[in-house]
Amino acid sequence: MMTTPARSGLRRVAVLTAALLGLATAAVAQAPVVSGRVTDAAGRPLGGATAAIEGTILSKLTDASGRFRLVAVPAGPQMLRIVAVGYAPVRRPITVPPAGELTADVAMARSALTLPNIVVTADRAGRARGELGTASVIGVDAIRNQTAASVAGLLELVPGAVLQPPGLDGVQQFAIRSVPVSVGAGGQGADAANPSADQLASFGTQVVFDGVPLSNNANLQTLGPRSEQFFSSAAGGGIDLRRLPASTVERLEVIRGLPSVRFGDLTQGVILIESRAGAVDPETRLRADARTLEGSLVGGRALGARHFATATLDLARTAIAPGETDDAASRYSVQLAHRFEGTGLRLDTRVDAFQLIEDRPPNERTPDISQRTRDQGFRVSERARRRWSGGRGLEVTAAIESGEQSTRLQTPKLRAATPFTDRLTEGRQLGKFVAGPYLATTNLDGRPRHLYLRTEYAAPSALLGLAHQLRGGIELRREWNAGAGYQFDIEFPPQSDFNAVQGYDRPRRFDDLPPLVTSAGYLDDRITKELGGTRVAIQAGLRADLLHQGRWWASSVRDAVVQPRLQVEVAPSERLRVRVGAGRMSKVPSMASLSPGLQYYDLVNVNYYANDPAERLAVLTTRIRDRNNPDLRMAVADKVELGVEVGIGGTGLVALSAYAERTRDAVGIRTVPTSLLRERFAIDSATLVPGRPPRYLEPAYVTDTIPVLLDRPDNNLTLTGRGLELTAFLPEWRPARSQLAIQAAWSRNEVTNGGVEFSQLFADFQLDPRRVRAPFWDGATRSGERGVMIARLIHHQPGAGLLITGTAQWIFHERRRTVAATDTLAWAGYVTRTGTYVAVPVSQRTDAQYKDLRRQRVGIISIPASAAPD
Repeated sequence: MMTTPARSGLRRVAVLTAALLGLATAAVAQAPVVSGRVTDAAGRPLGGATAAIEGTILSKLTDASGRFRLVAVPAGPQMLRIVAVGYAPVRRPITVPPAGELTADVAMARSALTLPNIVVTADRAGRARGELGTASVIGVDAIRNQTAASVAGLLELVPGAVLQPPGLDGVQQFAIRSVPVSVGAGGQGADAANPSADQLASFGTQVVFDGVPLSNNANLQTLGPRSEQFFSSAAGGGIDLRRLPASTVERLEVIRGLPSVRFGDLTQGVILIESRAGAVDPETRLRADARTLEGSLVGGRALGARHFATATLDLARTAIAPGETDDAASRYSVQLAHRFEGTGLRLDTRVDAFQLIEDRPPNERTPDISQRTRDQGFRVSERARRRWSGGRGLEVTAAIESGEQSTRLQTPKLRAATPFTDRLTEGRQLGKFVAGPYLATTNLDGRPRHLYLRTEYAAPSALLGLAHQLRGGIELRREWNAGAGYQFDIEFPPQSDFNAVQGYDRPRRFDDLPPLVTSAGYLDDRITKELGGTRVAIQAGLRADLLHQGRWWASSVRDAVVQPRLQVEVAPSERLRVRVGAGRMSKVPSMASLSPGLQYYDLVNVNYYANDPAERLAVLTTRIRDRNNPDLRMAVADKVELGVEVGIGGTGLVALSAYAERTRDAVGIRTVPTSLLRERFAIDSATLVPGRPPRYLEPAYVTDTIPVLLDRPDNNLTLTGRGLELTAFLPEWRPARSQLAIQAAWSRNEVTNGGVEFSQLFADFQLDPRRVRAPFWDGATRSGERGVMIARLIHHQPGAGLLITGTAQWIFHERRRTVAATDTLAWAGYVTRTGTYVAVPVSQRTDAQYKDLRRQRVGIISIPASAAPD
């Protein structure tokens, strides 16, 4: 089935996007030029330094007089980067005119601390390369001065992020512009049926590492909605950022606003990560605190005039609860890079490998609880970029990634006397009784694989006096899981909750599941124009994402989403910029949602429980239902944002962004009532003899209907968000060589469940044939609000090579709430013993015939929960 969602709210954006894309032609514009001279701190020319425009393959070596000249530089805001062996790299923001030449001279210092301006936060006017959306850009200087064990620590420089102690304990995910909402149904935390807003947002945040998207779509480290066990894994959410050491990152870009159409498979934003590459002075770093010990080694050198090799190594270990338990998390990371620089050609070959181990052995307080998780991966990628005269360029990126996710979890369980069967197919068989405490041991073996290919062509052009930068591309992805799955002894399952109707889960393999196959095409145009001293930039694009039905890209299409995106920036001066953007994004469901496990029901036909275990008799019939939803489709997000940046004083800047976004068709769990027929058999009283079980009589003396609930993945969740973000860099107080940087954000999220919910007493209804119906309630809306401000005071003495920073965080607002009525008239209808829904209007719920349904809703806390400012 092919579905193309039509969203009328963005029709005007789509029409304008198509009109702007039609303006681009093949006529070559007068190519802008950036030139300059590179010197040392004493003014002596530096020959052999590399001058480059970040995000492109434009680079030149300076001549003996230190001069360079870069031709066909894309117009608009760019970042000029100068690198020379033995000197601190220099990054300078520049604004390239649509035509003509821009001069940028650069002085380099031996140490970054002796440069006149050093960045310890996100760039003051950060711009992700080639993007107009609101972004935070974190350069290598800020990275070196941030105490972080992983990329998650670097993201604390993004507005709205909350400071956390550095370490490797617990899964580290990042959700752009999102906060946690109230707890789920039943007073429990977020789960598969009621995920939190930050969990949905982290799954919709794309992480791109060295030009290749990392994926969590094939992560199956979960037991499904009925699980009573939880794992140290990022299943159901975003990438576990512990795998990415902060020490090996060269540049980090976070597109918080609307990204261009070259980015897909997301609903929130993009995190772009670049690791070290090229000639890099050897650097060894050792960091230690009360819990974490980390060592890293980075180095690179030139192998001739055109070849460069770089290697990074990072080892880290965190004691999770020192002095209390022996729990520890360890990481091993290795990255190798080779770069070839030819005339108009750059080849980047990268090999990345990591291993992340979290070990929680038994201890004196919990001798029967233990868990060991090992997550490791290996990736090889190649990125080839070819550039011709006039600024035309072709980029091809290919990568293959292989991972292993292994978890062994042991937990104690307790169950009452329960009839048991280990049947894996439908049918009836003799069972046995199990009871008492036991140890449940579960092994999860996942081996996710990811094949990625992108081809992109870019060409500048000119039409009607406008400078165009046109680019288009095709993206192919295939993800699958070759693991043995989750395995356990069925007699000692991970679930102890058994009500004689809904059976235990069964072991499941991953390697026989169909892969997740997607393809996409996009076309993007960026237009710049000077109008009487005002620079206008427009970025418009159209993207189509396809989710395929079969195993390869030639198979039929299951779902398709067309996504127009538009950004406009107006800069009346270098100190004032105004941005507005609107567009659509989409996210594919995970493999766990597209291929959910079977749901088993063990119906008890005979339950003869004698005092003597040898005389007991259990007969059970196993029924199996497929939870697959053939109508499951991609989630779709619509977003609008407005941003203003104002320069104040010599080095000050204030930036304010406002946004509103809505994600529809996010994937949750819809509880579907149905029914099963159960046969009841009588005991043959003539066979009641001591020492052996009796026989049962056929045919069945009665057949009854058992209502059951089927947990099916569904597009039943809606996530809405809105907020404000503030970034302020006050002018430097020169007498004290100090500056104050402030980032603040207020965010509100709501998650609405479009399904229905049943009472926790539904099990009593199942087992009592005298009850003819049970009430259900509409899904709840859960919300969360947070206001947070972080202030950094920066003191810098270039002459002494001294840098001191102080950081303070203030969470000035925290509030969570569940919107759901709980009175005796809040129920929405009832379900019969045959699994039939019957809705009842509000006006009729006081009728006498519904007296048995008027009961309070339990498990919902509707009173707002607010935390004191912290």
